[in-house]
Amino acid sequence: MKNLSVAIIGAGKVGSAFAVSLKKKRIKITSIIDKNHKKAKTLAAKVKANHYSKKISEIPEKTNLFIISVQDRFIKEVSQELSKNFSDWKGKFAFHTSGSLNSDELIDLAERGCNVFSFHPNYSFASDYFEDNLINFNDSVFAIETDSKISKHFAIDFCKKMNWDYIILKKDQKPIYHAFAVILSNYTVTQFFQIKKYLGNKAVKSYLNLLLSTIQNLKNLGVENALTGPVIRGDVLTIKRNLTSIENLNEELKLIYKSFGLLSLELVEQKLDKQTFQEIKKLFSN
Repeated sequence: MKNLSVAIIGAGKVGSAFAVSLKKKRIKITSIIDKNHKKAKTLAAKVKANHYSKKISEIPEKTNLFIISVQDRFIKEVSQELSKNFSDWKGKFAFHTSGSLNSDELIDLAERGCNVFSFHPNYSFASDYFEDNLINFNDSVFAIETDSKISKHFAIDFCKKMNWDYIILKKDQKPIYHAFAVILSNYTVTQFFQIKKYLGNKAVKSYLNLLLSTIQNLKNLGVENALTGPVIRGDVLTIKRNLTSIENLNEELKLIYKSFGLLSLELVEQKLDKQTFQEIKKLFSN
């Protein structure tokens, strides 16, 4: 871990974020690889990497950590090409940054003796990450997934070196992990689009403040105690009014309201009287 020499394959948003983070920790970046030569050159200049190229075959031999930050559909292809690049893979590590795919995508590297894992930053990359002040992996939590004990220990040590928090996932948890990320991040943006559509631009700030206060409640009170609103209050009439008003907008929003309402009942079953609980459950189920 003391003598890391890192090659980054993929100079997009995620690869750039890793590159800048490594530079801040003074970890040596041996090479930036991207099919777009200009992108590779720009990122290499940004992090003062001596080598950049379009070709994986040109990655320096001394490299011992490979960060594969390409689109999911290209990971296996990169793994296959990279696996042919060196005669000796002993002591080398590689990870991909996909949120949904597991470390099996790197099977070609693993078969050559490389230690592989998947390593995903649970972070929203929605803008240009070439500016240092837009990158803060210190607030992110990384998902580590691998069958290899050596790779797991390396990934944990890597997180500690970078001062990053992490969780350990099993292979069959990766798709679930990513689905929750989509619901929370992508569909939150979709919800704000609906708010803007039906209530106007100024309403976005109002609901953004609501979202931020909800996040604060989650941090301060914990998941089990952060729920507010008509379900936790047992307010049947308000739930009925909500359902009627949303139905007048569109059926999809009504289905979302009812589906998440049913899920929220898991938090309140012990807090409401049985009659109220069953009445609310019926409203969400019909």
